[in-house]
Amino acid sequence: MDCRSTERRQWIVANYNVTPVAHIQLLAGQMKRSDAGAVIENDYYIFEAVNKSSGIKKKDIIQCGIGAARDFLKLLNHEGLPIFNPIHGEHVGGQGGVSGVDGGRKKEVWNPVAKQLYNAIMWVILIIDAKPGTTIFEIRAEVDQNKGRMPSSPQVKGVNTIISRNLGGRTLTEAIEELKEQNDVRNEMCRFDMLVDIINNYTDRDGNPEEIQSYF
Repeated sequence: MDCRSTERRQWIVANYNVTPVAHIQLLAGQMKRSDAGAVIENDYYIFEAVNKSSGIKKKDIIQCGIGAARDFLKLLNHEGLPIFNPIHGEHVGGQGGVSGVDGGRKKEVWNPVAKQLYNAIMWVILIIDAKPGTTIFEIRAEVDQNKGRMPSSPQVKGVNTIISRNLGGRTLTEAIEELKEQNDVRNEMCRFDMLVDIINNYTDRDGNPEEIQSYF
């Protein structure tokens, strides 16, 4: 959705229910086209927009750099989303809020398995350029809303299936290893041992072992 000017962004917020859904740091060599007109080479935001007057709840997508994103966040009176940033020494955009800094955000307490699953999901979104409204974003929302709880085994299996279908036969770890050639990736952002354990010990609804190949 075109959001090239402040006036256009004001019009969008007046006519659409706009929700920020992701704030992501691009890796070396990656770039995206902003709906505000520029090329994004650093961090960027994804917003969902639903027309307030339309009976059809179709979601439009807005992808933009931090400048336009801050404009939207101010109009929405939203503090911004934490950035998914797997790179050492990168602190671009702070938390991405109205002030561009943390602003005293309360530290989030994650279940360790949920955190590994969330990181895996964000890696997948970054690598395959997934769009909101797809299954990976639906699982992301569920995990984020219940970050203090152990995620369900079907959620882990669902992400494993998405990886198996979208990374050309590679595991997520293998895909990240390729990205490490040009990026100083933080090790804690690419640990998935607890997810591998869930897949390797997966059981069906009746408690029977189900043999699944791990793609984490």
